[in-house]
Amino acid sequence: MMATLEGYAGITTKVNKTMLARLLVEHDHILKTLNLLEMQFVDLCRGGAPDFSLMRSILVYIQEYPEQVHHPLEDAIFSILLERVDEVELIKELMAEHTELEVETRRLRESLKLLESGIISKDEIKKQLSTFLIRQRQHMYIEEEKIHPLIENVLTQEDWSYVQSTVPLYKK
Repeated sequence: MMATLEGYAGITTKVNKTMLARLLVEHDHILKTLNLLEMQFVDLCRGGAPDFSLMRSILVYIQEYPEQVHHPLEDAIFSILLERVDEVELIKELMAEHTELEVETRRLRESLKLLESGIISKDEIKKQLSTFLIRQRQHMYIEEEKIHPLIENVLTQEDWSYVQSTVPLYKK
């Protein structure tokens, strides 16, 4: 999974392979939960009775896990990239999206409660869900297609050690 680092004669380390692999596995888990949410969304669009309890649980996971575990690791890595690559605006945009997506997830959770109470319409929740699903997937796609190759080619062993020492999940 780890490409050789330019200028480092093919040196790869366990820590960077582990952290990059973890980010991809976490994206896979988030995508799977988004797929479950989309199945409920499709059920709603077809006039069915989606499982609102399941939808709320999915949104809790999508809101809390990335904010507490996934994004701190990405943000630590991204902060290093900001100093070394030309794609500064893209990286800043992705970092800002971490907060925006968390807020959007919280708003969607509240909207589900309002829908169940009859305060907002199914059409409104459908719009919100559609936008939410697209934005979440698009965010991860850009990270994997544009940023992960930069991570593989730019970060040094010292960078990975720094990330490991600063991200609470990885502190020794």
